[in-house]
Amino acid sequence: MRDEKHPIHALSEEEHARLAHLVMRRQAALSLRVAAVFLLMVLGLPLVNYYLPALANRPVLGFTVSWLFLGVLFFPITWALSAYFIRQTDRIEAECADWRAVLGIEAGEPLEPEGVGEVKPAFIETDAEKEQE
Repeated sequence: MRDEKHPIHALSEEEHARLAHLVMRRQAALSLRVAAVFLLMVLGLPLVNYYLPALANRPVLGFTVSWLFLGVLFFPITWALSAYFIRQTDRIEAECADWRAVLGIEAGEPLEPEGVGEVKPAFIETDAEKEQE
C-alpha cells in the first residue's frame, strides 16, 4: 500500500476516506467469510442428521459421524477458525497501521488521550500512603 511517489502524508481527505473504507470492507469481508463457515458448521450438522441419517449414523473411529463431529471435531475446528480470524485481522491492521497513525495526527486526534499515562489506580496510592505511616 506504500508508494514512494505518493507518500501517505500527502493524501487528501478523500483518499484517506477511501483507504479507511477499503480497510473496513476487508474486515467486513473477513468477518462474513468466517461467520459463513461457522454457520455452515452449526446449521449443517442438524441438516445432515435429518436429510442423510445413514451418513450421520455411520461409525468412524468408534463414534457415529455426527458425534465425531459434534463431540470431538467441533471445538478444534472452532479454535482453528478463531485463530485464522485473529491472524487475518492482525495482518489487515498491520497493513494499515502506518496510515492510521497519520490519520489520527492529521485529524488533530491523539491516538492516546492526554493524561492517560498519568492515571494511577486508587489502590496504588492508598498502599503507598499505608507504607508511609
